[in-house]
Amino acid sequence: MLDAGGIRLDVPARRVTVDGADIALANKEFELLRFLMRNPRRALSRTAILDRVWNYDFGGQANIVELYISYLRRKIDAEGLPPLIHTKRGVGYVLRLPPESVA
Repeated sequence: MLDAGGIRLDVPARRVTVDGADIALANKEFELLRFLMRNPRRALSRTAILDRVWNYDFGGQANIVELYISYLRRKIDAEGLPPLIHTKRGVGYVLRLPPESVA
């Protein structure tokens, strides 16, 4: 179970709730969120995300990370939380959380 910033990720059940509301995520969205939540406050490069979530031999579109980040933002931000996933220009993405919200 990962809990951060109002987001609760139940890994064995593959269930995500935001402030108690169930959020439906596709498999890759779930894996991306899990990777971000396991590395809060760390800037994660697009390459690291591709390697971890899509595996290093992924031969698809180069903008797949940006696309899935936008999917996650729409689903999580739609629940009224302050933005949690931030773009770190020239680096990648970071999950920024209030200090007391990481469990």
